[in-house]
Amino acid sequence: MTNEKATISMVFGILILALTVVMVISVVVMLAHGAKFVPVMAAPAVFLVIGALMYRSGRKSAQSS
Repeated sequence: MTNEKATISMVFGILILALTVVMVISVVVMLAHGAKFVPVMAAPAVFLVIGALMYRSGRKSAQSS
């Protein structure tokens, strides 16, 4: 992976992680206001894993270049 692609992968990873934080906050607020838990509320966990993997992949590629 070229250095530019690694940087893009890192940036998208960070973006996904930031959006995950927003989703987690909104789920916590909904649950605090008495909403019942539904399985789709677990989606931030999936995004957290994807974002972390993308960031790690970009970081490893940037270091090896």
